[in-house]
Amino acid sequence: MFKQVWREYTLTEKNTGEYIMWAYFQPDIGQLTVHLSEKNIPIVSQFVQDFKNKFDSMLNASGSGKGKGKGKKGTADSKAMDIDQMIMPPNQSFHARSSKYPFNLDVVILKESENHWDVWKEAWQNAVAKANMPFSVGTPHVQWKAPDLNDDQESSENIPLQNGMGAKVKAGGYKTFYTGKWDAGMATPQHTPRGRGFDSSFLYYQHANDYWNKKTGIEATGEITPCLNAFYDLVTENDTYRGPYKEADLTDACKDSEERTPFCYEEKMFEERSLQIIRDHNASDLDHPLFLFHAFHLLHTPLQIPKYYYSKISEIVSQQGGQIIDSENRRKLMAMTMYLDDTIQNLTDALKSKGMWDNTLLVFTTDNGGPIYEPGSANNYPLRGGKYSDFEGGVRTNTFISGGFVPESSRGRIHNGIVSIADWYTIFSELAGVDAKDDAAEAANVWLKSRGLSTLAPVDGKNGMLDAIFQGAPGPRANESLFISGNALLSYPYKLVTGKQPYMVHTGPLYPNCSTVGRFVSGGGPDFVDFGVLEYKIDLGDEYYWRGDCGDGCLYNIEEDPSESNDLSHDPKYQAQLKQMIDALADFNKTLFLPDRGETDVEACYSIMLKGGGHFGPFVDIASYYSDPPRSLDNLTKHEKLQMTAMGITEIPPVKELIQEYVPKLALTQLRKTSDKCCPEPDSCTLTTEPDSLDETGLVLDASHKLSALDKAPRKDPSVYI
Repeated sequence: MFKQVWREYTLTEKNTGEYIMWAYFQPDIGQLTVHLSEKNIPIVSQFVQDFKNKFDSMLNASGSGKGKGKGKKGTADSKAMDIDQMIMPPNQSFHARSSKYPFNLDVVILKESENHWDVWKEAWQNAVAKANMPFSVGTPHVQWKAPDLNDDQESSENIPLQNGMGAKVKAGGYKTFYTGKWDAGMATPQHTPRGRGFDSSFLYYQHANDYWNKKTGIEATGEITPCLNAFYDLVTENDTYRGPYKEADLTDACKDSEERTPFCYEEKMFEERSLQIIRDHNASDLDHPLFLFHAFHLLHTPLQIPKYYYSKISEIVSQQGGQIIDSENRRKLMAMTMYLDDTIQNLTDALKSKGMWDNTLLVFTTDNGGPIYEPGSANNYPLRGGKYSDFEGGVRTNTFISGGFVPESSRGRIHNGIVSIADWYTIFSELAGVDAKDDAAEAANVWLKSRGLSTLAPVDGKNGMLDAIFQGAPGPRANESLFISGNALLSYPYKLVTGKQPYMVHTGPLYPNCSTVGRFVSGGGPDFVDFGVLEYKIDLGDEYYWRGDCGDGCLYNIEEDPSESNDLSHDPKYQAQLKQMIDALADFNKTLFLPDRGETDVEACYSIMLKGGGHFGPFVDIASYYSDPPRSLDNLTKHEKLQMTAMGITEIPPVKELIQEYVPKLALTQLRKTSDKCCPEPDSCTLTTEPDSLDETGLVLDASHKLSALDKAPRKDPSVYI
């Protein structure tokens, strides 16, 4: 009986026309949502009762019901939901599900002082009318985005609502756990690890946060978002609690500790959680084996490491007669690598102690090559380029597999075939004994096609890949093209790279070094290519990003020339190969799922501050998600209130434009001063207390003051915009 339509119900005050209550019903998902102001709580009982009476008529007319009465007329019980339960204290929400009625009920109560009534009504109308919530979280590389509620497409920059690896292995009977970096969306509870099939998770949502204070400053994210990097980013999801992490190690008090692994170092916290998961697992329950996804924050920026490891790495290099690492950032990165190695050993030892190692498959992999810009400080020598480029230094990565599950005949073998990171989804589906087919994506495509929108492609992973790796066979990708990006294609051994490419260089064996530091500080790059302020991307010029141009295409034989030094595109012998690959890339690009991302709505920032407790987390469809009640403005600190004010100020067009013009220069100048140091002697650089982070809120308020001084302030009261 349900159709893809929605119905709106409104109640207005007779004399003023003010909205007393606004509600909508989405029959396609069986959802009734009611928004009402605090003073009008008593009317909701009568409204829902009237709605249920009408719903009875719908059921009777269609001959449909739910439960025992399915398919019979008149079987719906009008008393199935206790209406009295819906009278809740101010500024709280209520969620209920009727055992008899095929719909959920959400009641959202607004305090009169919140003054968001008209804003919420208009925003939700725009979103709900599409029967799909168009929210964006994260551009292809960096940017986190709050929702654009006026967008008219399925424009989630989360991973779209497809099946994920966690859901697949859970369907195969595994107990599923997630620890560490998520970076795959959070707009709704469906986009979180729990919504993707993980029973329990301890994570941060962004692509990076501060290892010590767990916040999302510009040093971690490389941008200033419309939420002004205001939030913590560390949360927990399980059966009993969902929301901000609140334990004693949510602090940076230990960052000057001389201990080997200070208790509040984020990677230490993740390690302890995964070790506890292993210790608590019932290894004798063969019907429910363990699937643990431990996503390291290491080696991602910001480059932060306990003092013990920073000192230790210099000692090791000196003791073994190595050349001094004279870039402080490179020294930090090597110390972080050593910490990561130790963590892997600790996790492996725990599996062995538990008696689980002989039946374990351990996979260590990554999603991109090392970043050679400052402050990334990686080196992909002898490969060309780095993260953000399509050259081998940016896309060829290190992976190893281990554990007793690996056949003895396969141990110690190097696999030379082509494996995509997308293959792990299919590999683990096969191991769990479930079909890798993505039913969720196929269902979504029905909806997308009906609206003329771009659809989701089938699963990219290849069946039989793990067997090929174990057997040393070329594998299922041997005779196929691999779509690397919109600008690159691999038809082994040939590789096509097109368009402008950042970091189109070959680095030396010891990089970065003092020369790199001097060049960077003086403005010669390599700068971070995706730096932005309020969603405006700054382009300093090709020389700052070591950017080159492949035009229609550079062609390489990466079997003979893995460092991509010899461009074959001008050789007459390879023109047919070049044209074939250019045409194939164009065909692949027609399949890309690239909906309009829209612009951020600052209302999402407010939601995270109040309902998410000031921690990143879902901000849509959250009436029954968070374990803690939402905060009110009275619960916020003075600084949090100031942050919310500054967020609102960025919505004023002339202020936003001034910020986008004024702040990047200031921010980049400060970042360059603190980014790296030249350390020509082993003891010439010591890991001192880090400088204070950039104050994004202060920068916005300063920009608004400058605007006022220039007499360019808007004539309307700022509260109109805020």
